[in-house]
Amino acid sequence: MATYTIDNVGTAGHPANAAAVRVVDMVIDFSETTNAAADVFECISIPANTYVITAGVDVLTADSAGNSGTLSLGDGADVDRYISAAAPGSTTMTIRAQAGSSASGASVAHGIFAAADTLDLVVGTGALNGKYRVWALTADFGGMGDATSQVVGFS
Repeated sequence: MATYTIDNVGTAGHPANAAAVRVVDMVIDFSETTNAAADVFECISIPANTYVITAGVDVLTADSAGNSGTLSLGDGADVDRYISAAAPGSTTMTIRAQAGSSASGASVAHGIFAAADTLDLVVGTGALNGKYRVWALTADFGGMGDATSQVVGFS
């Protein structure tokens, strides 16, 4: 087995076409809606070829509806990919898994969405009246570097 050593290590910097990592978010105020168990709120658009590194929910105003409501955060393939039926009572809801794995068995190949989708906040056991910020850490891999020539040498 041969080892090919990369030349010019650390001299070229990051390529201009490298994927930019972004935090995208959306505030959902359930006090502005009439919601019920099983309602789905499509919160963040995810373009095709986007890698969702992780996603979560910040509690801005805790729920006080008294319905023991829960929230899940997922997508079209897995309704609880990131958060599974959690009570939204703290400042940040616990993220349950990295993108690409879930208890339901559904998966997104390596966290990269092959087709456009949305991140969805799903109302679980009862109506809520809290205010939440849904966020995702994403990187756009659409066509990144597909036509780029090799820029380093190997020896």
